[in-house]
Amino acid sequence: MTEVEVEVDVAVEEDAALVRLAAGRGLKGQLAFEKLVDRHQHWLVRLLIHLLGSQSDAEDVAQEAFIRAFLAIEDCGDGSRFRGWLRVIARRLAFNHRRDARTRAQYEERSGVLAPRSVAPISGQVEGRDLLKQVLGELAYPYREIMVLRFVEELPIKEIARVLEIGESAAKMRLSRARAEFQRTYEKKGGSRGDTGRA
Repeated sequence: MTEVEVEVDVAVEEDAALVRLAAGRGLKGQLAFEKLVDRHQHWLVRLLIHLLGSQSDAEDVAQEAFIRAFLAIEDCGDGSRFRGWLRVIARRLAFNHRRDARTRAQYEERSGVLAPRSVAPISGQVEGRDLLKQVLGELAYPYREIMVLRFVEELPIKEIARVLEIGESAAKMRLSRARAEFQRTYEKKGGSRGDTGRA
């Protein structure tokens, strides 16, 4: 067993112990859940920034995900899969957040209130990492989501399928289509084939 695998096993065992304590409620349960929040907040906010494109939206959705997780902690089973369970909760909330934001924008357009629009950089050119973020932000949500799970979270296809609640072959097909759409959008924006790295 490698050092990384040992660290992962230890983290999973610690999460499981904290989940069991949190499920017991009371002061010990609250303190245990606070430790879970401290352990998982950074990666969860990072994931949500990629899904939502906004730090403040990501922080709001992460907070809501933790609240929902705390209220339903008994549903997490033995706690060994807390990270994946939390990711599923956050993913659903992010989808709902984007849908609600789109609905609000449509309502504001119909009612004559102008929704804020994104402003192109003054130079007209976005390079490197910024271009990749911009392209990712323009993908349809299911494509953005699977690209983030695969290339930001670095999940294997089997885990992605579980998180998305689809079969492995459907996950592979969606990832393939997402990569193709990412490449097309990237090239339209002036990126050249081969510059996208793993994407």
